[in-house]
Amino acid sequence: MHRNLLVDIDNTVCVGVRNEESHLYATTEVLDGAVEFVNGLYDAGNTITFFTSREEKDRQITLTWLHKHGFKFHGLIMDKPRFGNYCWIDDLDVKAVKFQGDYKEILTQLS
Repeated sequence: MHRNLLVDIDNTVCVGVRNEESHLYATTEVLDGAVEFVNGLYDAGNTITFFTSREEKDRQITLTWLHKHGFKFHGLIMDKPRFGNYCWIDDLDVKAVKFQGDYKEILTQLS
């Protein structure tokens, strides 16, 4: 089944960096299993879009970092609201999964 997947970056596929410390984006570490997880979803035919609170001014450094580490993806959306809970209102089915450090659990919830 094809899915359109929005994937956060900080604290989801890499060690989190706050916008106020954006000079660290280029050197942040990838979380174990993150590249394999995202690329597996991509290879299964899903559309992968990274959706991040990083600011538009940091687009190029973010793209460079994603490519450097071998992430496969279709798009990058910057400037996601940083604080609070999210509520998505849409006429299509929407599902959200909170990342809690276990990519296998996400796969189970996507099934």
